[in-house]
Amino acid sequence: MSFGSASLKSVAQGALLAAAALVLTAPLAVAVTAPEIARSDRAEARLHADVDAIAPGEPATLALEIRHAGGWHTYWRNPGDSGEPTSIRWSAPEGVEIGPIEWPAPIRFLASGIMSYGYKADTALLSSIAVPEDWPIGVPVDVTADAVWLVCSDELCIPEQQSFTLRIPTSPTPFADPAAAALVSASRSAQPAEAGVAARWIANEEAFALDLALPELASAKDVVFLPYDWGVIDHAAAQSVTTTAEGVRLTTERGDGPATGPVGGVILAVDDSGAEPASIALAIEASPAPDGAPPPALGAAAGGAGGGGPGAGGPGVGLALGPFGAGAAGVALAALFAFAGGLILNLMPCVFPVLALKAVSLAKHGDADPRERTAQGLAYGAGVLASFLAFAAALLALKAAGASVGWGFQLQSPLVVAALAYILFAVGLNLSGVFEMPSSYAGVGGSLAARDGATGSFFTGVLAAVVASPCTAPFMGAALGYALTQSPATTIAVFAALALGFAAPIMLLSASPALARMLPKPGAWMERFRQALAFPMYAAAAWLLWVLGGQVGVDALFAALIGLVLVALAAWALGVGKPASVAGRRVAGAVAVAALIGALFALTPAIEDDGAAPARAAQSAADGGTGAPSQPYSPDGLAALQAEGRPVFLNVTADWCISCKVNERLVLGGESFRSALEGADAVYVKGDWTRRDDEITALLERFGRVGVPLYVVYPADGSAPEVLPQILTGDIVQGALRAAAR
Repeated sequence: MSFGSASLKSVAQGALLAAAALVLTAPLAVAVTAPEIARSDRAEARLHADVDAIAPGEPATLALEIRHAGGWHTYWRNPGDSGEPTSIRWSAPEGVEIGPIEWPAPIRFLASGIMSYGYKADTALLSSIAVPEDWPIGVPVDVTADAVWLVCSDELCIPEQQSFTLRIPTSPTPFADPAAAALVSASRSAQPAEAGVAARWIANEEAFALDLALPELASAKDVVFLPYDWGVIDHAAAQSVTTTAEGVRLTTERGDGPATGPVGGVILAVDDSGAEPASIALAIEASPAPDGAPPPALGAAAGGAGGGGPGAGGPGVGLALGPFGAGAAGVALAALFAFAGGLILNLMPCVFPVLALKAVSLAKHGDADPRERTAQGLAYGAGVLASFLAFAAALLALKAAGASVGWGFQLQSPLVVAALAYILFAVGLNLSGVFEMPSSYAGVGGSLAARDGATGSFFTGVLAAVVASPCTAPFMGAALGYALTQSPATTIAVFAALALGFAAPIMLLSASPALARMLPKPGAWMERFRQALAFPMYAAAAWLLWVLGGQVGVDALFAALIGLVLVALAAWALGVGKPASVAGRRVAGAVAVAALIGALFALTPAIEDDGAAPARAAQSAADGGTGAPSQPYSPDGLAALQAEGRPVFLNVTADWCISCKVNERLVLGGESFRSALEGADAVYVKGDWTRRDDEITALLERFGRVGVPLYVVYPADGSAPEVLPQILTGDIVQGALRAAAR
């Protein structure tokens, strides 16, 4: 009897404890079972916990569930050739630990040679959560997840984000949320299983091989390796499987990124040996093969079905070499193209005012010693050469660091755009006679374009090279695109040839007495002409501020305009201080320094994007900057149009590219272009490179270019695309569209 009473008493105590726990946690459980939802026409996302109440010291799981609308997808941890992985930034109380994302096995998307990895079906990204054992029972755990995901269709990609908050109650024992627990279980079952076998990798400049002790893969279908890190392999290239003594060797083409130390990834395959084909997903980590192992050979992988992109031996390889070919002859031809492009670059409107300044300076010293004029020409050439070689060195360094950059990349930085606007505005004020830099400042660049002598000539060359950077001349784009795919020595040689071509007219004018005699005689007209040249400088500064407004929005633009006022104040202080007393000059100098410091502080908002740029870019993409409607460029969108059999006119442009804007105004902005598009049933696609965009950089590289503009016409029958000249005419565009429609 006493034993039964004790048992009943224990049962009653347990029931009371359980009831108390339910009463304490029930009001808070609502926050877990009814999570916030981020809902759009493209996807729904919500954050779950697999428990209604968590027990300190017991494991639990958080799940970011993403449900995709039809035709939309998101990306895996390595998105492949395009896309961005979903990211989650967690905030939790001190002592609470949240693990990294546990990724389900992805699928592959191949479009126009672009291979990406991700999810089309509904999915859940899991992260473990651990609460310390000494966490007070009854005190909830507040967790915040700032999630960002890129959701794409075949036509466009849209970034989405949401900050989710969960309040998870605590109790002595965990209480499961059945629906969330089922979601977590399904996601875990979709994650790749650990292979648990030895794996080795070996690579050379062309191929990547993976040796696996998995002989069963020899009979499987569609065996592919998806690395965790970008650049280990060429994602779009075919992959072949051969039998080895230990198992199988999977071989594919080498990627552009580093492959050092352990290489992890997922093996995907299909086993059709049973009644129903079964998907295989295995997580592997491969160590480097020992020294002396035989290097891989591409073999069957070289021309397999996965190719089609530049890394797979497709059209991009030939386009990278362009008309130049390989070897010394190719380098010489590229240098010749660069020299011709440099000559033509002198005709660009952004460069002309600077060159006119130099010509006026030479005319002013027409009767001087020929050796002095020659020295000025050589100093100008040295400034140009130093600037172009500095550009080349910066491009090589950034590419070696893994960045995707091209010609004019510095103008993708709002800070550089604003600073260049300040410089051109200051040069304009100097030309207008507002100030003259004291000679003591000449050594640091002082009155760049207006100072006489070798110093002024050198900095005129520097300024001319800087203001030429938004422009790409005929011959120049193909030469630089080739140069940046070759060795550093070739890159430097081609950039040097470009600099020599750009500097040649002024150097020749300086060194030739016959040409010098053709210059007009010095007179009062020179001062008036010098003042008139200030207005193109002001116009260039205004244009750069327009570019800045498109990059960072109106608030940062206003700050830059305040900085411009302070630059004018500094120039005025220098101007009024020059003839004043020593005390007056000191006051003026102090005002100038303070104004310049204020101008530098005004530049800082240009570093941040205030959100106006995406809206403006979207509007720009919607109308193409012309009278013809356009679609924004994306690899998937372009592939979808080609799959429909539609001709495509692709315009890769940037707000800071003067050549682009001239073409859009004179050729692509008229009714004739719209009619040509309609007559060919063609779609106008615009890629905006005003701000850094790795997808557009990759597109330029695929066609052997390092800068904009790039005009490509894709035929309706899927044949090789036609690259148009960088200077367009109506006949060129209309003829290309007619040919593409056949």
